[in-house]
Amino acid sequence: MYGLEAISAQNGWAMAVAGALIVMAGLTVLSLVISQLHKVAAFLEKGVEKRSEKKQAVKTAPKEAVGPKSPAFDTDEAQARLKPLVAELGESFELTNLYELANSGDLPHVHLSIRSLRESGVIVPAGDGRFVWRD
Repeated sequence: MYGLEAISAQNGWAMAVAGALIVMAGLTVLSLVISQLHKVAAFLEKGVEKRSEKKQAVKTAPKEAVGPKSPAFDTDEAQARLKPLVAELGESFELTNLYELANSGDLPHVHLSIRSLRESGVIVPAGDGRFVWRD
C-alpha cells in the first residue's frame, strides 16, 4: 500500500492536522509574548530609573535632611514615666541601669524615650559614663 491510502490507513491525516495545530498554537503564543514585550521593558526601565533617582537623591541630600535635629517623641510623657525610675537610681546614674529599670517596668519605646530626653537636654552627661536628670 502506497500513497494516500497508506496515509489514511495509519491516521496520517489526523497527525498532520494535530501537528499543524500545535505549530499554530505555539506561533500564536510567541506572537502574543512579543507584542507585550514593550510593557515588560518599560516596567524594568521604570524600576531602574527609580533606583537611580533614589541614589541620586541620597547623594545630593543635605546632611540636615537625613536625620532629625529635634526629638521625634513626646518628651513630656517620657519625663513623667521615667522620672520615678531615676529617683530610684539616685543623683547620677548609668543609662544601662535606667534602661533595665524602664524595660522591667514594661514602659513602651524605652530606647526612643531615653534618646529623646538626651537630645532635649533633660538627661545630660555627668562624666565617667554617668548621667544626671536636669529639670
